[in-house]
Amino acid sequence: MTSCSVGQDKKFNILNNDIINTDVLSSIPTEKVSYNKKVRPILDNRCVVCHGCYDAPCQLKLSSMEGIKRGATKEVVYDGARITAVPPTRLEVDHKSTKQWRDNKFFPIVNEGPVERVEDNLENSLLYKFLQLKQIYPQPRSGLISYEIDTSISREQYCTEREDFDDFASKHKALGMPFAMPNLTHDEFFTLGHWIAQGSHGDDSKDEDQSTLSQIRKFEKFLNNKDLKHRLVARYIYEHLFLGHIHFKNDKFKNFYRLVRSNTAKGEIEENTAIRPYDDPKQEIYYRFKIYTPSIVAKSHNVYELSDRKLERFKDLFIRQKYAVTKFPSYQAELASNPFKTFIEIPIKSKYQFLLDDARFFIEGFIKGPVCRGQIALNVIEDRFWVFFTDPNNTGFSSSDKLLTHLDKYLDLPAAKESSFEFISLWSKYWSQQKAYLTERNKHFVKLPKTSLDGAMNYIWDGDTHNPNAALTIFRHLDSASVRQGLIGTKPDTTWVLNYPIFERIHYLLVAGFNVYGNVSHQLKTRIYMDFLRMEGEEIFLSFLPPMQRKEMHTKWFGGNRNHLKFFSNEDLTWLNKEFVQGYKKEDKERELLENLSKRVARAIRSTHNKIPKELAKIELMQGEFFKFFPETIFLKVDNNVFTLVHNKTYRHVDSFLSDAKDRELEDIKNDTLTVVSGIEGTYPNLFIDVPSEKLSKFIFDMAKIVSEKDYNEFISKYGIRRTQSNFWKYSDWFFNKYKSIEPKRAGILDLNRYN
Repeated sequence: MTSCSVGQDKKFNILNNDIINTDVLSSIPTEKVSYNKKVRPILDNRCVVCHGCYDAPCQLKLSSMEGIKRGATKEVVYDGARITAVPPTRLEVDHKSTKQWRDNKFFPIVNEGPVERVEDNLENSLLYKFLQLKQIYPQPRSGLISYEIDTSISREQYCTEREDFDDFASKHKALGMPFAMPNLTHDEFFTLGHWIAQGSHGDDSKDEDQSTLSQIRKFEKFLNNKDLKHRLVARYIYEHLFLGHIHFKNDKFKNFYRLVRSNTAKGEIEENTAIRPYDDPKQEIYYRFKIYTPSIVAKSHNVYELSDRKLERFKDLFIRQKYAVTKFPSYQAELASNPFKTFIEIPIKSKYQFLLDDARFFIEGFIKGPVCRGQIALNVIEDRFWVFFTDPNNTGFSSSDKLLTHLDKYLDLPAAKESSFEFISLWSKYWSQQKAYLTERNKHFVKLPKTSLDGAMNYIWDGDTHNPNAALTIFRHLDSASVRQGLIGTKPDTTWVLNYPIFERIHYLLVAGFNVYGNVSHQLKTRIYMDFLRMEGEEIFLSFLPPMQRKEMHTKWFGGNRNHLKFFSNEDLTWLNKEFVQGYKKEDKERELLENLSKRVARAIRSTHNKIPKELAKIELMQGEFFKFFPETIFLKVDNNVFTLVHNKTYRHVDSFLSDAKDRELEDIKNDTLTVVSGIEGTYPNLFIDVPSEKLSKFIFDMAKIVSEKDYNEFISKYGIRRTQSNFWKYSDWFFNKYKSIEPKRAGILDLNRYN
């Protein structure tokens, strides 16, 4: 519960807090304080903004009563140096009782002891004590936050228990809640104080729509059909949707569900405790939909919609196709972690089209999955790039059943093993397999017939002219990322073209196979393997260029300082000489290719147009060293409209081995830009800015004048919302409410852990 503030010492201190206690106790209402109407909104808007995911300080998740009852722990989830994996601590899964959590080193934050006096609930509540500490020692209401306050993501966590709180508070008066943000208002503090004094009771249960329950029965019947084809298909679907927040179309209560493997067929759902979705459940399981009751947190909220139409789509893709399933595959790790072997009997076109139908969801999986801190996957990618997909009806790029049946032995993934002591030998195995796969893939590529530039576009999926997933823009915000449909911004530094083998491996590497509780070996292997998947996607894009330009860009993208993997690779590069696409007319071949790709998907993505005012569009034309002062993600309020300014950094070391890409050279920094995005982009705002439309020209003029950190600070003082300002929460609430009004299904509570 790392929570910080700075203020002037009072004549009393936390060790003598009777004044605040008396005020709270003397005003307790006789009726119960409503948890759902009064308490939950305060917790969501003031506490869950930092305590809502795996990376919540002290694993304290305040997004549900289950999280409040579980409490906090000194044990950390994110530890890049641990030698052995640690037991998982998933709410409502790994332990079912408070006693079990206490036995697993979690300590209470609300009173669990006997209550002889109402005061006992306050005195024995760690949550109340942290709120009270902030009331006694508030932070400044203007200017910069004190240098004594560490707001970095890697800050030390003070996970003190109730018995040690007085000693802790005497040494750390600045660590009250909310962390490094303005105090709660008088009414907010007293509402929470009264609720805690009354016993901290609450219920997160939700009403359910009968029509939705009827749909759930249809899907569960489909997924639990006992014939071999249905069993295999159900396993495939589950292993891809297990982390999604499932929304059933037309649900009047707008609930979300999770698809789980339950040990029970009916009645109460008993979720199987296997860590990965393809781990052996050790018993018969049933696929069931479990209602999601915690508050929706944006950084882990990935929506997948089900409907009668989607059920028919599943049947068309997987059941009505003519193919035979001869056996149900084993859950043995070496097999189960390789989807090309496990699901070899399902046609590739069916699996690939399933992924393409909802490509944004599956790409967001590795961003909004268990990796709340995404350095493992994200420091191998550029700050902004475009993604296209090969056409499922054209198997020219290594996506045929025949070819992958021959090559599946080369596509094992690192998640199969987690031994630290075998890292080098295991990695040698995986890289040798990867190199062999690339060699075979290249042999296939060089046999492709020559084609015109127009003809080459037939290799690219056009979204069936209506699906906006045909092209995606991925934004990297240092250690987090976001995905948007369509092609946003100016020409990016790199572009990916994904085929089925790459797409499937990304999912099984970073979502299905990633264990957030795993050891350093698991994380390293995952990190390096993602490098190769990125390179594969970029190489397919390069293959559409003439050989000369292809070689130049290949050297630029993968050579020099960025060729850190040379000691692993010596990849077969004969494919660089293959003349594949002819008919280029412009000098800038890359731009011409991107123009043709954009035309190919234009009809499908027409609804994703990024509408921004002409004045704001001028920002995208700016470039320079001064952008180094700007944070990753800025939420901009212009009258009643919201835009996001995304900082695009240039890296020559973006994929440096084990690097987090913080160190950049001057030549890189000079090429920094900002992309202006309509609406909310990203879930970790670093800064709020408020500019009336009539002052936009002056705002951009002042931005262009920045040449020093002093200039930047003056700019922020004029336009930005500092975390010390008394109106900070007003802006935080405005952006969240605007997010909900723009994207009611996709919106969730924004995370303020990275606010500058």
